[in-house]
Amino acid sequence: MSNRGRVVLLIPGIFDRGKSMHRMEAVLDSAGFSAYYIHLQYNSGWYGMEFLAHQLKSQVEELVEPDQTCALVGFSMGGIVARHYIQVLGGQERVHKYISIASPHFGSVWANCLPYRGGRQLSVGSEFLARLNREIHSLEPLEPVSIWTRYDATILPHRSALLPLGNIYEVPVALHRWVPLDRRVIDIVSDELGTAPAPR
Repeated sequence: MSNRGRVVLLIPGIFDRGKSMHRMEAVLDSAGFSAYYIHLQYNSGWYGMEFLAHQLKSQVEELVEPDQTCALVGFSMGGIVARHYIQVLGGQERVHKYISIASPHFGSVWANCLPYRGGRQLSVGSEFLARLNREIHSLEPLEPVSIWTRYDATILPHRSALLPLGNIYEVPVALHRWVPLDRRVIDIVSDELGTAPAPR
């Protein structure tokens, strides 16, 4: 059986160069975790969520010891990339905690403006999300968390960001891109991750 490790992988959202998660990365590092911002190539979603999820899988294999598991924290599209890795690419064996921050679990009408594969996958009513959601209870062992704000103009409808299982937190952040930067959100993530195990 794998041991819970102290590695936390932070998966940013669409068009995100990582700035939105650097504050969280620093706070988690100072709390004793080994936090890594995962830079996904072509993070416009042009080639689809599967393409990005395979990159995440490679990063897990590189950064996490074979006998340990990690935590995944995904912002916006990053939360969906993490789900595909967990639910389709065997990530359940490598992950003990899943946290999504303003992720479109049931799609967003905003994604309809993106006329390519990733946009179609993140749209309301997409078959890609429907397949993931048919198996959503496979996330239960990973103590899932969803964080959302009702003021989000990117995730529409807003409640698309709520998982129907695990812990749910509403934080009144005014803009989508500010959500992972908000100290209240970072505190929730830190609390949900718990105390970092001491390094061996």
